[in-house]
Amino acid sequence: MTSAPAQPLTKSAVQRRAARGLRQVARVTMAAVLPRNLFMVKGPSSGGTVCLTFDDGPHPINTPPLLDMLKSHGVSATFFLIGKNVQQHPDLVRRIVSEGHVVGHHTFHHSKPGLMSSGQLMDEIRQTDALFSDILGRPVRLFRPPWGKLTASKFVKLWAGRKTVVLWNVDPRDCECENVGAVRAKLAETPLQAGDILLMHDDQPYPTEVLPELIADARRRGLKFGTPLDWITGTA
Repeated sequence: MTSAPAQPLTKSAVQRRAARGLRQVARVTMAAVLPRNLFMVKGPSSGGTVCLTFDDGPHPINTPPLLDMLKSHGVSATFFLIGKNVQQHPDLVRRIVSEGHVVGHHTFHHSKPGLMSSGQLMDEIRQTDALFSDILGRPVRLFRPPWGKLTASKFVKLWAGRKTVVLWNVDPRDCECENVGAVRAKLAETPLQAGDILLMHDDQPYPTEVLPELIADARRRGLKFGTPLDWITGTA
């Protein structure tokens, strides 16, 4: 039996694929020429450090057991928090920081990038910074845009606001997976290497289940865990 012929891509699908390719090229080029205190996709391969990062929290159900797991393994991570969730769960923000983790911005509403102007983005930055200042006594430095998308004008405004833009180079797409097995399979495809920044989401239950195995494997291979701030300050 012969398989059915592949359907040709639609014009919009071709355009989306081309746009993704251009973004990947731009990310690699920017990461190669810009200092890490402005922009990073990954860290240095020489220090043996990897970063676990979590987006879209804090989540009242899934973030606490993730913190328990990280504490039990002695791992520091980075949490890119949505402002409206920070507003609703300030005690979780305090707990994240008190247990040795780093927090960063992930906008206030997590709106689609194309629906937000650079001015609106900076309004959300200021709104979320005010929350962090009230809760932690200071603003935060690290910023991750929703879906990793920014225009040139947004980059410039963020840098003028003294923000470091942190993306990622390893993404198991846990927020799209239907079960923990699918997340494990994706992580197995790309074992962590020194300098990697792993993206996961603490509004999902999967990180708490899959990361103990990943942490143990990384340590067996001589890797250690840190944060993007460690790379910026040179302490990793």
